[in-house]
Amino acid sequence: MNRKELLERINVATRSNVWRLDLSDNTITELPSEIGRLTQLKELDLAGNHLTKLPPEIGQLTQLIDLDLNSNKLVELPSEIGQLRQLSRLTLAGNKLTDLPPEIGLLTNLTKLYLNGNRLAELPPEIGQLESLTSLYLNGNRLTELPPEISQLAKLYLFNCSQNHLIKLPSEIGQLKRLNHLYLHANQLTQLPSEIGQLTNLTNLYLDGNHLTELPTSIGHLHQLGQLDLGDSLRTNPIKTLPPEIGQLKSLNQLALDGLELIDPPPEIIKQGTEAVLAYLREQLEDERPVWESKLILVGEGGVGKTQLLKSLQGGEFQTHSETTWGIDVTPLPIAHPEQPDVTMMLNCWDFGGQEIYHATHQFFLTTRSLFLLAWNARLGWQQGKLNYWLDTIQALAPNSPVMIVATHIDERSADLPLDDLKEKYPQIIGEWSVSNKDRKLGDGIDQLCEVICKTAADLPLMGQSWPGSYWRAAETIRSLDKEQKYITAGRLEEIMTDSGVSPESHDVLAKQLHQLGDILFFDDDDELQDTVLLDPSWVSKMISNVLVHDKIVEGIGVFRRQHMEEVWPDLEPIMRDRFLRLMEKFDLSYRIPDDPENKSLVVERLSQDPPDYHPQWKQIGEQEDCREIRMQIDPQSTRPAGIPTWFIARSHRFTTDTHWRYGALFQDKTGRHLALAEAPPSERFVRLTVRGPNPNNFFAVLRDGLELTLDRFPGLKLKRTIPCPKPKRGEPDKPCPHHFDLSHLEERSQLVPPKLEIECPACFNDVSVSGLLFGLHWTTDSQVLARLDELEDANEERTARILGEIGDLRELSQRQFLIWFNSEQRLAESHCPRVFALRPQSQSKLFGSEWQLQVYCEAPGCWHPAMHGSQKGLYVIQEPAQWVKTIGPWVKRLNTVFKYAAHFAGPIMGSMAEDLHKLVENDIELMKAIMEKLPDIELEGDLKKSSDLGETDHPVRTADGASLRSLRQFLLELDPQQEWGDLRKTLTPEGHWLWLCEEHSAVYKL
Repeated sequence: MNRKELLERINVATRSNVWRLDLSDNTITELPSEIGRLTQLKELDLAGNHLTKLPPEIGQLTQLIDLDLNSNKLVELPSEIGQLRQLSRLTLAGNKLTDLPPEIGLLTNLTKLYLNGNRLAELPPEIGQLESLTSLYLNGNRLTELPPEISQLAKLYLFNCSQNHLIKLPSEIGQLKRLNHLYLHANQLTQLPSEIGQLTNLTNLYLDGNHLTELPTSIGHLHQLGQLDLGDSLRTNPIKTLPPEIGQLKSLNQLALDGLELIDPPPEIIKQGTEAVLAYLREQLEDERPVWESKLILVGEGGVGKTQLLKSLQGGEFQTHSETTWGIDVTPLPIAHPEQPDVTMMLNCWDFGGQEIYHATHQFFLTTRSLFLLAWNARLGWQQGKLNYWLDTIQALAPNSPVMIVATHIDERSADLPLDDLKEKYPQIIGEWSVSNKDRKLGDGIDQLCEVICKTAADLPLMGQSWPGSYWRAAETIRSLDKEQKYITAGRLEEIMTDSGVSPESHDVLAKQLHQLGDILFFDDDDELQDTVLLDPSWVSKMISNVLVHDKIVEGIGVFRRQHMEEVWPDLEPIMRDRFLRLMEKFDLSYRIPDDPENKSLVVERLSQDPPDYHPQWKQIGEQEDCREIRMQIDPQSTRPAGIPTWFIARSHRFTTDTHWRYGALFQDKTGRHLALAEAPPSERFVRLTVRGPNPNNFFAVLRDGLELTLDRFPGLKLKRTIPCPKPKRGEPDKPCPHHFDLSHLEERSQLVPPKLEIECPACFNDVSVSGLLFGLHWTTDSQVLARLDELEDANEERTARILGEIGDLRELSQRQFLIWFNSEQRLAESHCPRVFALRPQSQSKLFGSEWQLQVYCEAPGCWHPAMHGSQKGLYVIQEPAQWVKTIGPWVKRLNTVFKYAAHFAGPIMGSMAEDLHKLVENDIELMKAIMEKLPDIELEGDLKKSSDLGETDHPVRTADGASLRSLRQFLLELDPQQEWGDLRKTLTPEGHWLWLCEEHSAVYKL
């Protein structure tokens, strides 16, 4: 808009005596002095222009209530701004202001002030004169401190000072008694003033991304606090402990701790969610005591002398020959604290059998936050001791645990080890020591080794950790049970905890912590195991080892028959034999062969090392006219740990074709149209997954999720994922191009703004579509998956089996991807709830003026359908839809992007009801479309608002941050306090996804 046009608009507005003038987004560079004529204006919108300054005449608009100058280029404000005494809302966000004039303090009627996204380095003291201010946005500036006068803002309700450079807060902040929301994330705060505890009306406090070393105990006075965010994705918050006083916050329902490396509460508690953390802290507040206990793990090849080394550390006599360790032995090692003479530390020493067949079972007990002793035989050499293999394994499973390398038998040959090279590759190594394993009187190095173990153990994260007294008493009671008693019932465990003073709400918390620490094995989420508490993990390991080395199972290439159970577990009752079989399945060591009349199982660690001849079947599907192929190669940048791919084979057994060997398997999807080949050659490090068929994306996504879940067991494992070039080899068009694209590079290109749509292959020099390579594999291609569905739905061509098959595959893929966006949130008690539902307004003519019905859906991917069981059958009445949709509307908006493809309900599992359900789903889709058309007219609010405007490059998980799911759960709880939710069952799939399923679909995932 040029000056002439602008003056005309001003003149027209003056003559018309309008009270509102919208001049936004007109590329205005300068306001003329004539703007001062608009003395009748109450609202003036100048957002999205190119203004660098305001004329003094702006002060003549004395009737202004709302002035919007958002997203301009203002570098200063005129002093005349102070004349706008009636101003209630002033928006200056997204400018270049470096300071504010003192006259800003004259705006005593101002209730909302937006200064976010400027360059302010300080605030004038006069800011404290804004006595009516309820909302102050200062986020995204350069403030290093706040003036004490901030305390005078007595009516302040929301204060956002995030993304600044604040080093400290003034103690006067405690005088903001009405403050409800306080945003301080992404600053440089190292501590908080104790006066923070005076903000007793605070409900939301965001402190993530600071440099906090501790929290004041006064934070326990914030009794209205519902959300406390301490998370730290950049790992700048060095805070290690939470004050027990946080346990007093009874209103707290969301405690975000993501990225923090806390010692207290321990990770075992944090993984269980907010309620578990609060229960732990409450118990600790009442009674706490330090626990001087941790784990020492001995590993190394068989026959290097680990057992004799442990006996020497315990002060035992030297024995020339000792029995081979079968599985795991656990024995205590009491040692004196190096600095606190009245403290005796206890190391639970886990002696692992070195034979290769046990390595896959050991992975479940090689836990982080332990001290590792890696033994090798100096007589045989360090290469023979496979130090790289063991160091790779420790690094993959426990990347932050210290490692001591111990050479044995040095009386026969001196230790020769390239320690500097090893320490450079494995920073966890703290040094090397040598022992002779002979009589201690000879000065064999045991005393020196003990001294270093004491010093290192004292620095372990768990050593000296404070436990609630009741937790400690319960743990001691369990540990003191008769050693011959290998298991107890879950009821007996509850009884022990109650007698020890553990509150009922903490029973589950303590049980899970004892499980994580290795004191017990307890799987309360498993129907077949939930009543059994195993007290001796080493005994469990031996029971499993009996299966792995049983002659008949070895000879039968892994086939485990029912009669074998009596031979390998003769001392177990029949019911416990069944539970041990289930335990092996839980550990992915075996699976029950589907539809086998003899109910046999297959022990995957005993499969044949040589593959059967699968090539004809694999070649045949590849020669079909409509066959496509997706392949991914995952390459560990170190030794491939034991258990891969056998764990994956067991986990994916519902797709078995009975074609499998120890290093691979051939799978088939439920439609029979796709085959998958998993390979992990023993001579290579990589794992390769290939899927062939007309529409391989969906089957590939399912199997990849299962494979990634298997790899997640190794948190320190560095992996490179690659996708092969789909073009022919240069100069040889009949052969595929040998180049593999790095998947992480492709993902980065797809997220650039604007995205890089093509990449040149360095081998064949062809341009390759990035989105084509990532189709269905990455969230940035979700829109393309939906676009392809639209294309197929709208096509006029005959609905052939091929078209219907592709529609079904893509529908299932899109629905699964939608549900796993919030999969990690579903693990927390404060956010798990059904996520798929339909809305049925009573009147489409008056959409928001009548009652609505909400129908919860079963979430089976590709087969969404209304819940049909329970007293209410998942159907609820919404009394005030207009108000409700303001909060939950963004979730409806996101859900509908996928829900509209729920048509063509494939319901063979539902029998004769399928046709009726199909009609019901079709009707729900039409109603949801009608609601979507009206949503833009509704002003959204609440936690979900930020998740409603996802940009094309915004990752749904990163942007929504779980707020949507928590808001949805709160709403569903109001409708159904008993959490019946149509009798849907929260089900964990073998791929690690939480789904809310009806009884029929839940049964699909039962082993």
